[in-house]
Amino acid sequence: MLMVNFIGGAYAPVRGAMTSMRKLVPGLLNFAIPDARSLKKSLRFDEDIYLNFTELANKYKYATEEHHVITEDGYILTVFRILPKCRNVTGYPIILLHGIFDSSDVFILAGPQNGLGYVLTENCYDVWAANHRGNVYSRNHLALNPNKDPEYWNYSFDEHGFYDLPAVIDYVMKSTGLPKVNYIGHSQGTTDFFSMASLKPDYNAKIQLSVHLAPVVYLKNFGIPLLKLLAPSVNSLKDALDKAGLSEVLAKHQLAHAIMEYSCRFAPDAICGTGLYVTTGYKSGTIASRTLSVAGGHLFSGVSTKSLAHLGQLIASQNFQRYDEGTPGNLERYGIPRPPAYDLSKVTSPVLLMTGQNDFLSPLEDVNELASKLPNLVENVIIPNKTWSHNNHLWGKDVWKFEFPKILECIRNFNS
Repeated sequence: MLMVNFIGGAYAPVRGAMTSMRKLVPGLLNFAIPDARSLKKSLRFDEDIYLNFTELANKYKYATEEHHVITEDGYILTVFRILPKCRNVTGYPIILLHGIFDSSDVFILAGPQNGLGYVLTENCYDVWAANHRGNVYSRNHLALNPNKDPEYWNYSFDEHGFYDLPAVIDYVMKSTGLPKVNYIGHSQGTTDFFSMASLKPDYNAKIQLSVHLAPVVYLKNFGIPLLKLLAPSVNSLKDALDKAGLSEVLAKHQLAHAIMEYSCRFAPDAICGTGLYVTTGYKSGTIASRTLSVAGGHLFSGVSTKSLAHLGQLIASQNFQRYDEGTPGNLERYGIPRPPAYDLSKVTSPVLLMTGQNDFLSPLEDVNELASKLPNLVENVIIPNKTWSHNNHLWGKDVWKFEFPKILECIRNFNS
């Protein structure tokens, strides 16, 4: 009773200040420099920094279509189709899916020579670059408003796998009239696939081949000490952010993106290169300065706090498992007190893994464990370059030496 009176009396001003901070923090983090192209032009920004997917592709003479896919639970996803430049399309269509902080832009922002989306198109494939729920291109829902309804953000990669990816696969198959698709995922785009193929094993029959760049499944050897330290407290951190009104973080309209965009424009190697070094193991000089600068305008496309929490749970549990809702929530959702593991023995479609030797987020030991549990592994490719890290798979100077030929060869073999 004394404690209640003490807090409610002498420290009432502190409590009031905390309440004010909870109201202030979302405003601070949501503040951003307006997306004023005139300002960026006056500052001589490379226009590739701020052009959207369609504008980028059209600039480089690639025709595109914008499609909208509605998931079973009402989310509206945007998928960009890059039309092949060949009279006769090769094989099955290819679906591309990006990582956690990204969008479909990551597959083309390196330009026509090194952008995987363009490269596949030039090789006569029908390319569909998807966006998972909540990012800058897929921030819509049939009933929920992402700006007003916290329930909109109640998802992680579990929902990406259970709802988003199946909806995109079915849409592409229906649009093309073909019975299968190919799939290429990067980072969390790989996590989404493995959750789908284990939760909905019937979808394995719809996959001709899946290619996984920097696969993120097991995080036992995760290489960022600070995040490993924070992982056991991730549920508490998520609750604090939710209470502060931050169920969405690192979005394009928030301050973090503006800082990234402007700092990468003026100091791509010093700032963005260093940021990638700390978070992914990036080796300076292995990605062109211009590509780093352009990437700064396209990263931080929006993510739910639950998505970050789910990855934190994987680090803490050292298991590839569904979201831990707490004992009462787990009993309600799964019928058991602890979240079940994803059953990788159900991933029966052909899988190609491609891993870098200097990737903090996708360490070789963890990828090897994943490889050992896949019943239809085509190959576990370790890039023969000791500097290869997480984003080199998409933007590296040497993608044509170490990566793209293998991807094209494997897809060609499975689609001939």
